[in-house]
Amino acid sequence: MAAIYLSSKDRLAFFTDLGTMLRAGIPILEAIDALQEDAKGEIKKALKKMHAALVNGQPLSEVMRQMPQAFDPVTVNLLQAAEESGALEIALQDLAISTQKEIDFSDEIRASMIYPIFVMVLFSGIVVLMLTFVIPRIAKVFVGLRVKIPPVTEFMINASGYFTQNWRLMIAVGFVLLAAAAVIIKVRKRELIRSLLALPGLRRLGRNIDFARFTRSLGLLLKAGVPVNEALTLSQRVVQKREIDKLIIDMRKQVDSGKPISVSLRNAHRGIVPPMMVRATETAESAGTLETTMHDLSEYFERQVTRSLKTITALMEPILLVVVGVMVGALMITIIAPIYNMISQIRPN
Repeated sequence: MAAIYLSSKDRLAFFTDLGTMLRAGIPILEAIDALQEDAKGEIKKALKKMHAALVNGQPLSEVMRQMPQAFDPVTVNLLQAAEESGALEIALQDLAISTQKEIDFSDEIRASMIYPIFVMVLFSGIVVLMLTFVIPRIAKVFVGLRVKIPPVTEFMINASGYFTQNWRLMIAVGFVLLAAAAVIIKVRKRELIRSLLALPGLRRLGRNIDFARFTRSLGLLLKAGVPVNEALTLSQRVVQKREIDKLIIDMRKQVDSGKPISVSLRNAHRGIVPPMMVRATETAESAGTLETTMHDLSEYFERQVTRSLKTITALMEPILLVVVGVMVGALMITIIAPIYNMISQIRPN
């Protein structure tokens, strides 16, 4: 059977609608059946599979585990713990809130990339326009007047000639490169994100993104009653940076040896973990409010990420404008310089 893929918005709608029906007292089998009537696409396939499994006596979390492309391990284990404790509707409500926050969080990160992408597309369009329209017409003038042109201008004219003569091939190559890039991004997404967040200016941002997602997942799992060591193992899957991954492994080792997770945080806090997170975790472990503190920490790190993204975007806009301006100016100079040279040769005569 083909894998079932669900978007974040599909999962949000499912958690919200199912949780609402269960809180209204509707049995889960009837709720799934009702949701199935109005559903379309992949979510309908998922609901159909859930309905069949529930009819056969399987718990909801078990059938979700059979759809790894639709539901992540954190969601599955959280619902499993909620089913065992009889608090499924509460867990669904928490998942709906968490999924909405993750969607908003991802939208903020994605929105910060719109401007640089737009600028690069605009610059690419200017280059194509010059290669296909401007340079060929000016090249005819240079050739007709037999004017000596600089090597850079000659290279641009040759490139323009090749592009106009082989435009079908160039478009095909462009589509192939875009398709290859899309495949690489999909297959090597984790490695690419790690490489991007390892850049000097983005290290702190990468850490805060990982801490926001880690603390949110850990808080949800602990609230549902998942043991701390298992919750750490599951939450480890949502982080991208290797140093945070290693930190969570150390936390799990501390818990397995009977020590609090704040010990590993304090040992690694210099340059990685904010001191505030260390002290908050120590206090929460002493008071027995670790899941609440993890939720508060996730809110804190999300605010830090939002603030950093606004700063980076504000700095990026003028830098990109200058870079594009210099590049376009360089292209124009390769055309204007020979024209001035030609005028200087004509004027004495």
